[in-house]
Amino acid sequence: MTREASNLKGIPFSLFLVMTLQFAVGGAVLPFMSMWLEEKGLSFSEISLIFSVASTTFLVFPFLWGMIADRYLPIEWMFFFLNGMAGVSMWWMQSQTEYGGLMLSFVFFYSFYHPTFTLINALSFQYLTQPKEQFGAVRAWGSVGWILPSLVVFAWLLYHPNASLQFVLKVGMVSCLLTACSTLLLPRRVNPSPPDRSQASTAYWMALKTLFRQTDYLVLLAAFFLVSASFSFVVYYGPPYLRTSGIDQAWIGPIQCIGVILEIMLFPFLRNYLRRWGFATTLLMGCVCLFARHLVYYVSNNPWMLSLSYLLAGMVIVFFHIVASILVNMMAGKEVRATAQTLLVVFGSGVGPMLSNYLAGVLTQQTGNSLRPVFGLGMLLAFGACLLIVSRYRSLARYHVQNPGHSTRPT
Repeated sequence: MTREASNLKGIPFSLFLVMTLQFAVGGAVLPFMSMWLEEKGLSFSEISLIFSVASTTFLVFPFLWGMIADRYLPIEWMFFFLNGMAGVSMWWMQSQTEYGGLMLSFVFFYSFYHPTFTLINALSFQYLTQPKEQFGAVRAWGSVGWILPSLVVFAWLLYHPNASLQFVLKVGMVSCLLTACSTLLLPRRVNPSPPDRSQASTAYWMALKTLFRQTDYLVLLAAFFLVSASFSFVVYYGPPYLRTSGIDQAWIGPIQCIGVILEIMLFPFLRNYLRRWGFATTLLMGCVCLFARHLVYYVSNNPWMLSLSYLLAGMVIVFFHIVASILVNMMAGKEVRATAQTLLVVFGSGVGPMLSNYLAGVLTQQTGNSLRPVFGLGMLLAFGACLLIVSRYRSLARYHVQNPGHSTRPT
């Protein structure tokens, strides 16, 4: 048996299924949301305000979901609830025509669905005996899930070239329903004995206090804030920029899949990159790729260059987002791992995009709805993340994977 096959042994098939379907929801909706809102007659400044307001929900909800998953409710049931409510939110969103209704319905969807991007990591770690070795292969199926609805949307738009993007919400609702049901297939994890509530509460707050005393963790949160703020421009403003550069909207989904396919190719070898380069170098590489991605969009409108730059976006996901999640799992005590992962969402997908989308709205309003200054701002944010990683490079380099199934952390 090969080492790769040995690493996957014992991982429940249902975990791969949940990972695939969870990302299928995002692949169906998020890449097309800006263009769908444009169809409703909104300008980029109005669209940016919707994204900014939605991001404010991450100041409360993700932390709440993570704490509940750590202390009260099995994380599998949390996923069932969040996906169910995300589906209800999209059902409500599809009937909205006024600006207020569009904003409120998207805010509801965002607050329920987006935290699952990080909570899925905490869920996966609980079923993996060797997270540093196994997580890359499991997460690759999330990238497969992201691709699948893009192919469905591509086929629909190819044969219905003048069709509304309303179709993507229907695909998203079906994906939410399938994801919620798939979580019921996960093996039940049985605790040897029920924990003492008072002792568990004390241990939780002690572990959280210890986590916040780690400078490396705080710097990683700040870098995640900057990278997520910058990457939100890739997700929300990349697709409409492709369309204004002359690319038919039917091809936008497949073009974004270029980066996702690279993710799938890189994930199985993630443990090798971490052993060879270490966490610090890998994180820094992710930041540099993000800077380069925005540079391409800032200086060019060539369709081929814009399309191929999605390879850089795929590298950002693997080398920064996923590696940061693995590193946080190493830094945090087992009592607060779901909370520590959720804090990445609070500072990353919450505060970061909240501020960056607000600034994007101001820039587009001042420059006649042009998106090029937005990508310039993305470059600056990515550069700031590079400086943060460099400032703690030696300390972060002490975290490394030694041999298969083993990892070390500073003591």
